[in-house]
Amino acid sequence: MSAQSARPMDLMDFDEQRYRYDLDRKNKRFALQLWRFANGSIFLFFAFANYLMRATQGSWPPPGVARLDATLPAIFSVVLLFSALPARSMTAAIRREDRPAMQRYILVTVALGLAFLIGLIVIWRQVPYSGSYSAIFFTMTGFHAVHVVVGMLLFGYIFVKAQRGAYSKENHWSVEGTVIFWHFVELMWVFYFVVLYLL
Repeated sequence: MSAQSARPMDLMDFDEQRYRYDLDRKNKRFALQLWRFANGSIFLFFAFANYLMRATQGSWPPPGVARLDATLPAIFSVVLLFSALPARSMTAAIRREDRPAMQRYILVTVALGLAFLIGLIVIWRQVPYSGSYSAIFFTMTGFHAVHVVVGMLLFGYIFVKAQRGAYSKENHWSVEGTVIFWHFVELMWVFYFVVLYLL
């Protein structure tokens, strides 16, 4: 009789734990959405500042400043966008409890992010100092570079934790949140690329 009465209690405890886990994930996702909105607003602010500079200059780039060639930035942009594939795959890997595969995908993603940063440094060296033009260019790309570095650090964090046996198909919010952050960074770069090189 006691065993039979204990079983419903165990089920109740399990249901409560599951409810708390689901609620915790919803709260974390909501917090991440708020962060994306706030951070996205800053990205938009810089794009608006770019527009204001264009409007006050009359011509853009300003007279005497050559428009930057978009070929090399386009190549490194493809590299960054390509990193979405291993980033997405790492979430799928941990959902099937395959930590070694997840760690491999992390390394590939970080390597592609590093290649993008190296490309950005090469591009920076080609930008002529030209007052407003170079100032807004370095501000926008520098702000984005900081986010790429943060994303790589987050991937490093979950890589180390995975080596210690963390994460499972039921508990991998850190992996999911980092991948969402990385996709946000990729999307914002597409927007910046259009503003800086195509408009």
